[in-house]
Amino acid sequence: MKSRLRILQIFNRYLEPGGEQASVGRMGDALQQVADVEYFLTSSDQLLGRRTPSGMVKAAAYAFHNPEVIRRLKHQQKLGRFDIWVVHNVFPTMSPSVYSLAFKLGIPVVQYLHNYRMSCVNGFFLNRGETCTSCIHGNFTKAALTGCWHDSRLMSGWMGAVMMRVRSEGVFRKMAAWIALSEAQRSLHVQMGIPADRIHLVPHFHKVDSTRFIESSGRDVLFLGRLSKEKGVEQLLDAWKRTDRGEAKLLIAGDGPERTALENKITAEKIRDVDLLGFVAKEDLAALWRRASFSVAPSIWQDPLPAVVFEAWERGRPVVVSDAGGLADLVEDGVDGIKV
Repeated sequence: MKSRLRILQIFNRYLEPGGEQASVGRMGDALQQVADVEYFLTSSDQLLGRRTPSGMVKAAAYAFHNPEVIRRLKHQQKLGRFDIWVVHNVFPTMSPSVYSLAFKLGIPVVQYLHNYRMSCVNGFFLNRGETCTSCIHGNFTKAALTGCWHDSRLMSGWMGAVMMRVRSEGVFRKMAAWIALSEAQRSLHVQMGIPADRIHLVPHFHKVDSTRFIESSGRDVLFLGRLSKEKGVEQLLDAWKRTDRGEAKLLIAGDGPERTALENKITAEKIRDVDLLGFVAKEDLAALWRRASFSVAPSIWQDPLPAVVFEAWERGRPVVVSDAGGLADLVEDGVDGIKV
């Protein structure tokens, strides 16, 4: 009897949880149907949470090579004898040494592309809210000069140096395969220099629960997601101010680093009929969807493929989306949503 493939999923959690973290679990569950899957996990707060001078020096060094992570990974590989490593994110905690170890051990690596970190220090191709692909070919000078990651020239330059190490390792050509979530995302990675024949298109998937479908329509507008700059909530509020909305309200459900700034904007500009709800538990989402006439995904970056669109359709709600990235690929204008 042929033995099942053994897969190790590798993921470094971000300081703020988001859709990528949820998708890693979904992919693992799907892979379990055809393979034995285990996880190797770390978290960014293990590295960036050390705010003492000595801690920051150690963090900077470990972003290039993290010996503790490599020791643990070697041990897990020895015990598990995995056939393939599926990597979702190694930055900044794990370091590019994860790739070096895999290549040294002869283990094929499949890299999921959740963002654009391979050629952008912040992963979004954004600089001060504007689209920027200056570093796409591997020169990270502009990132260091403008401080487009964590609003810090030092941290941006540091991450640019880490990404230059990735390129010097030959990761682009040594990777067994890359998984893109949309054609728009695939195209940008080809521009980075990744061989086109190595990038496979595997969009996100969503298991539909027919009991969630809502027959009647609400009257409000729903944004559901992480409150971070790339999600475009600030721009959504600017649009809301100019909207003849009648009795409708804008429901903003989610939390993140921009929450305080958004609260201040709503207060300072006296933006009416906005409910900033914060994090909403899964069991309470049904009530929000019943209130919604449609949902909106106003991303200002080339969002590869946000799952919130599938969640809206599952509930019988159309979407208004930015005409960019995977959103542009996914939505048919005037049929299941509107592109802006």
